[in-house]
Amino acid sequence: MNRAHTILAEWDAHVAKHGTATRGEARRDEEISELKRKLAGKTRECTALQRRLEAAATAIAALHHDNTLLREDLARSGGSVIPLHRQRGPGQDQEV
Repeated sequence: MNRAHTILAEWDAHVAKHGTATRGEARRDEEISELKRKLAGKTRECTALQRRLEAAATAIAALHHDNTLLREDLARSGGSVIPLHRQRGPGQDQEV
C-alpha cells in the first residue's frame, strides 16, 4: 500500500474532509474523555479521604495510648474517675 500513491492521496483527502472518526466514534471518544475526567476527580477525592482517614486513625491511636497511660497512672495513685455530668433526678434539668 505504501507504493499506491493515488490511493494514499485519496485516503488523505477523505480523512481531511470527513475527519478520522465518524460521528458515533467522536461521540464515543467524548464520552470516554468525560468518564476519564470524572474518574480522575473521584480518584483525587478518594486519595484525599484516605489521607484524612489515616490521619484520624493516627490521632485516635495516640489518644488511646494517652488514655491508657492516664488510667494506669490513676490506678497506681488510687484515684477514681469523677464523671463530668452527673445524672439528675426526675424534674431536674440536665446539662448538655
